[in-house]
Amino acid sequence: MKEGIDALVLEGTENTGDYGVTEGWFQQAIAGMFYILSPLYVSKEILVDFAELQGADVYFTRESDAEVLRNAPFTMRVISASLYFLLLPSSVIVGLITGDYLAGAGFLAVSFSVPVLLLRLYNMEFSSGDQNRDEIMAQKIAEATEENDTVLAVVGAGHADGIIDALPNTLDISYHPPEYSRISKEHLKEILIPLFQMFSLLLTLYLAILWVIVTLVSFL
Repeated sequence: MKEGIDALVLEGTENTGDYGVTEGWFQQAIAGMFYILSPLYVSKEILVDFAELQGADVYFTRESDAEVLRNAPFTMRVISASLYFLLLPSSVIVGLITGDYLAGAGFLAVSFSVPVLLLRLYNMEFSSGDQNRDEIMAQKIAEATEENDTVLAVVGAGHADGIIDALPNTLDISYHPPEYSRISKEHLKEILIPLFQMFSLLLTLYLAILWVIVTLVSFL
């Protein structure tokens, strides 16, 4: 990027998007998941600022997170929604009945993450064409190359191979993998403190939910 680029493509959302009545659960799950994972999140704003300083165009791979839900088939949406509405109340029940707040917090984390990750996995591994996440991102990159000579695309390592396979053969592609793997000592040292922060956020959120529910029930 220091050598100069004409366009920047970022894996992520361009805006928050509008959710329909039946999509509210997914919005809640996304919000909860990203709240818990926020200590691990690295803002891309510095990349956007750097690109704009160079006069480069900035593209995002999706307009909103709602696309993850809408690109999945109806059956997968029903399964994911059912998991959410089963696991979320279960997390509350575990805490109220057994008093095991750690287990309840674990259920809460699973209720947020599993339905969302299930949809993302399906869209990446089993969908095709305009519904496949790797192909969608490859299309965004290809579109950027139509008007720009040098394009930098920053995507998750899990998408890299699929995107490269889906890109036109006419492009001159240079792939730069992560500096070290997810299971390396360097990576584990880097995320140790964020993992503790994640656990703190999760437990705080869970206890807050229990307090609200107990307070509401006491008024009834």
